[in-house]
Amino acid sequence: MKTSPVDLWTIPLTTPCPTHLSESEQTRANRFHFEEDRIRWTRARSSLRRILSTYTGIDPEALSFTYGEHGKPALSPLTDIEFNLSHAGDWAMIAVSRSIPVGVDIERIRPDVDGAALLRRLGDTGLPATIPALFQAWTQREAKSKAAGGPLFHPPEAGIYTLDVAAPEGYAASIALAGYQPQVRYCGSR
Repeated sequence: MKTSPVDLWTIPLTTPCPTHLSESEQTRANRFHFEEDRIRWTRARSSLRRILSTYTGIDPEALSFTYGEHGKPALSPLTDIEFNLSHAGDWAMIAVSRSIPVGVDIERIRPDVDGAALLRRLGDTGLPATIPALFQAWTQREAKSKAAGGPLFHPPEAGIYTLDVAAPEGYAASIALAGYQPQVRYCGSR
């Protein structure tokens, strides 16, 4: 199995950071009903812009995005930088690769959510028995869908490989690459 490097950034959304949003992103942020959700979304999106700026050399505010049919973002104009963002609760994860579609998912483990029912609804079978393992399976499924740029409710494409990654306590996370086994380089937080 061929491997390919993926940089993985884990971002605490409870820590203030400089805001870098486009006008449309600011409009979207202002639509959040709860202030806490607006702040977390703004910090996650601003962190994405700062991190992508380090790869492209473009100022965070000057970055422009396009969106695929199912909402997967890409840099515009297109570059060889592939990326994905996921956030849940107090944490975000950003995955960055070169020329290989990537997906990442982080979920807060919540005992009140029936993860097995959700996965069965998606057609998954042979599910694990523990709540943390079910959430790990969920993050694998979602990371695959995000790498493919497809809808969550369609079966993942063949040839997308996942890897469970280190997540903050109380969270599960996975990363996926199309055609390659991910070789994760943990980059810390920004």
